[in-house]
Amino acid sequence: MASLPTAVRSTAPKLIRSTFQRRAVSDVHITRTGKPIVRVAGGRSSLGGHTATVFGATGALGRYIVNRLARQGCTVVIPYREEMAKRHLKVTGDLGRVVFIEYDLRNTQSIEESVRHSDVVYNLVGRNYPTKNFSLEDVHIEGTERIAEAVAKYDVDRFIHVSSYNANPDSTSEFFSTKGRAEHVARSIYPETTIVRPAPMFGFEDNLLLKLASVVNFVTSNHMKERYWPVHVIEVGEALEKMLYDDSTAAQTYELYGPKNYSTAEIAELVDREIFKKRRHINIPKPILKPIAGLLNKFLWWDIMSADEIEREFHDQVIDESAKTFKDLGIEPTDISKWTYHYLQGFRSSTFYDLPPATEKEKAEDKNVLSSSALDALKEFYAERDARAEQFAKLQQKAEEQHAAAGQQKLSMEAFTEDWNESQFWYSDECASFLAKQLLKDAKPDETIAVISAPSVFVQLKNILNAADPSEPKPKLVLLEHDNRFAVFPEFVFYDFAQPTKLPAHLKSSVTHFIVDPPFLSQDCQTKAAMTVQWMSKKSSSSPSTVSSSSSSSSPPTEATAAAADFKPKLIVCTGERMETLVKKLYKSFGLFTTDYDPVHARGLSNEFYCYANFKGLGWKERGDK
Repeated sequence: MASLPTAVRSTAPKLIRSTFQRRAVSDVHITRTGKPIVRVAGGRSSLGGHTATVFGATGALGRYIVNRLARQGCTVVIPYREEMAKRHLKVTGDLGRVVFIEYDLRNTQSIEESVRHSDVVYNLVGRNYPTKNFSLEDVHIEGTERIAEAVAKYDVDRFIHVSSYNANPDSTSEFFSTKGRAEHVARSIYPETTIVRPAPMFGFEDNLLLKLASVVNFVTSNHMKERYWPVHVIEVGEALEKMLYDDSTAAQTYELYGPKNYSTAEIAELVDREIFKKRRHINIPKPILKPIAGLLNKFLWWDIMSADEIEREFHDQVIDESAKTFKDLGIEPTDISKWTYHYLQGFRSSTFYDLPPATEKEKAEDKNVLSSSALDALKEFYAERDARAEQFAKLQQKAEEQHAAAGQQKLSMEAFTEDWNESQFWYSDECASFLAKQLLKDAKPDETIAVISAPSVFVQLKNILNAADPSEPKPKLVLLEHDNRFAVFPEFVFYDFAQPTKLPAHLKSSVTHFIVDPPFLSQDCQTKAAMTVQWMSKKSSSSPSTVSSSSSSSSPPTEATAAAADFKPKLIVCTGERMETLVKKLYKSFGLFTTDYDPVHARGLSNEFYCYANFKGLGWKERGDK
């Protein structure tokens, strides 16, 4: 037996339409099968397509459904509250397709005027935090009730209500609770309501990626442990459009969520990697932060945080297994990691702005473009790598024996066989010795020389220092290398360029001299190596505040003070000629230039190699200088 609201709507549609709707004969009406009926008057056809009203179109989701409807030929009615908030929607459809009507959520007549000519109504109205004019109950429950009553009054064919994930009348979060109660209100008034529960959405106007990338977002209460399935806002818009043309979606509930579950902390890590910055977050216990957030929300007119937002940090997303999903609409959702570059590039500094994203999608595309001969070579590569792995223990043992017997004798790279699989190409002894001498020039005993992925230079540094007077203090050495055979040296530190700052804490801001030879001629490898240099570089001994205070005192700054303020670590970078533009961009703050010295490899190298430096030493000058 049909429910009372259903019975009333099915027995009195003609009375309702004749009394309230008064459709013009040229209007378009949608039947229960979803097929439009075009009424003709005086031999003239009406404007084709549906007429849709979208409440809440000025929000983050609004533009995506409005644009999709308008470009399909629909006439879209957009009720709005603020004139300036609707401007971007004017161009989402052809002239005359987007119609604006000013309304107030508490004014029933303005709501009825917005829906009386429509075939479908979308309710996207929502509030993330309460204000002095509207509480969450005012917006989510009472607003939904007025819209649903207007939809039923004019017998609109379809009503699609956008709710929220975790919508539950019994939730301890006021947001989730009011969203859950609003669903019951909509269904009690209009039983054929389609309910949509999107997960946290990401996009250009989102409250997820952009919030985590913002420098002002630094407070959390649950260590960002809440978990959910983030969903692309464009895919939610696509789903809402499909519901209009599929009559079987009426009276159904849809949970729209992404393919992978994340915690906020995991998404924050994705954001940090994409923008090449580290956003710090301070965790404040819930009993302390929640009252503070409530006061800020109450007394500040702009959105900072609210008490309920803090409460929601303790709610993981719960999926309603009985609800339908993207799969029922023929949509395959995409993972948030494929879109971080698209939405976060603007948060990068100028140094990293033009660098491409290193996503799994691009890696897959790189594999797809390999030719059959390249794939055969790749198989051979892996086979040889496995064979050489068996020799590793023997080679390391040989290196250990040589190092133990050497004492103060001259060290050699002969025990460390080059492995082209690891992109290992040692410099000739003459070249390595020349570069080592450049680093040692003016190096003081209390300073540190870092050798990154250039072990042949490190061995020559050891030889030079071993040959020096033992009583004289010497600069410290550190070797950052991926090859564990070099662990025979006490200065060895394991280094993986994919994790550029995963190094011992004592190395941070401690190095005054560098030589860097990134193992691969790729933008990603070069960028990560530059991040390591930035992290390890010793900063000026005089902070900006110290320099400014000393300059404001009665005595003028000394030469030592000025030198400290202008201090830059000594830097040599050896890499391919085709990396020149990128290298100069990555090390712009170091004042790097291309020298006229060409590094020489012991076994030769087909790639043209350049030597870049930020100082002029004996034996080189800037390339191009006469």
